[in-house]
Amino acid sequence: MVRRFPVWIAAAALAGGIAFTQAAPVQAPDQVVRTFIAATEKGDWGTADSYLTERFSNALRPGSLPSIWALVGENVQLRNQEVTGKTAYVWVEGTDSLEDAAQRLGLDPLTLRKYLTQPDLADPTYQQLAPQLVGLRLEGDTVTSRVKITLYQQDRGWRIEVWQPDKPPAASGSQPEKPEEAEATDPAPSPAENP
Repeated sequence: MVRRFPVWIAAAALAGGIAFTQAAPVQAPDQVVRTFIAATEKGDWGTADSYLTERFSNALRPGSLPSIWALVGENVQLRNQEVTGKTAYVWVEGTDSLEDAAQRLGLDPLTLRKYLTQPDLADPTYQQLAPQLVGLRLEGDTVTSRVKITLYQQDRGWRIEVWQPDKPPAASGSQPEKPEEAEATDPAPSPAENP
C-alpha cells in the first residue's frame, strides 16, 4: 500500500518557512545602531559585524572591531539622527573615566587632560592623536566621546558604513574662546546619496 503525503501539509510547511524567514522587522537607522550597541555590550561581535556594510566589515582587520568600538566609551546613548534618502547619520555619545579613556589612547591621564583642555599643537604626539581627540570633551574627571555614525540603506536594510569622532556641540550658554571660531563654524553639510 502506497501512502500519499497530503499536499496541503507540504504547502503549509513551505508557507510557514517562507513567513518565518521574512519575519525580521525592517529597522530604522537609529534602531540598527541600538541593536549594534546592544550586541557590542554583550560582546556578540558576530551580530555587531552583521550590521556593518560589507565594505566596512571587509576593511577592518580581523578581530579589530572590539578595540575600535571601545574608543566610543561606556554607557553609549543615541543623541539624534538625520535621514536623507538612502543615507543616514546617527550621533551617539559614550562616557568614560579620564583614566580609562587615557589608557585606551595609550596616554597617562594628565597628558590626556592637557590635550583636551590646553593642547600644544606643535606636540607630535598630539598631532598623531588629534583626529581621535576631536570628539572628546572633558567634564571634571569624565570624558565624553561623541561619534557620528553613517549608515546606508541597502538590500538587507540599513547598515553602518563608518563612524568617526564628531566635535561635540557647544554647551548651552558657552561662547567660543576665539571670535574667529564662531565665524568659521559652518552648519553641518547635508548628507549626500551613497554610491
